[in-house]
Amino acid sequence: MSVQTTTAKLETLKLYSFFHAAPDVLKERILETAISARLKPGTYFFRRGGACDQIALVGEGSVRVFVTNDAGREITLYYVGPGETCPLNLLCALRGIQAPAAARVMIPLHGVALPTEIFRQWVDTEKVVRDFVFEGLATRLVHILTLMEEITFGKLDRRLAEFLLNRLSRSDQQPPVINMTHEQIALELGSAREVISRMLAELERMGAIELARARISLRDEQPLQKLRKRT
Repeated sequence: MSVQTTTAKLETLKLYSFFHAAPDVLKERILETAISARLKPGTYFFRRGGACDQIALVGEGSVRVFVTNDAGREITLYYVGPGETCPLNLLCALRGIQAPAAARVMIPLHGVALPTEIFRQWVDTEKVVRDFVFEGLATRLVHILTLMEEITFGKLDRRLAEFLLNRLSRSDQQPPVINMTHEQIALELGSAREVISRMLAELERMGAIELARARISLRDEQPLQKLRKRT
């Protein structure tokens, strides 16, 4: 194993608490077993109905996990970023079941993959790995339940305002911008593009945002804040 490969794997593994907490012998075993991975945007880590043969640990990049209905409409369940875990990956790999959703790389991904069979052994024998699995499942389960509650009971205008504010807060530009199409936002919120386009046009009329091709700029945060707080 080259020094460069070892360093790259360590950069990913050091983002995960179970690796830090592992005994030295286990750390060496994890490092030896981990397979360095680089995936391009658009690459599927797993598809709905497919198998999960490896446990993925993300060092850089982002993976979108989503479901698609019979009409082809998608809804995002969550994203997996550096230092995070995918509960569906864990469940499907450890239980040997088919994936009920798909996972696709959005931002170039650098990370490592751990073979499922060996990881299963660590879950059985190593408390730090077992705790890592339980924590990853619990954290994401709360997120998914909250998402399902919002989809079922939440008003779409409130959810759109929350989405825009969250994305705008991550912008490093002034004024803040979001570089997304209306279709992409609709996929995130589990709605139709036409509906989202109408709502964005209304927000622009209210002076909250300014629309351009695949670009949304913030003009006035207050209307969005009022919508987000609406019950």
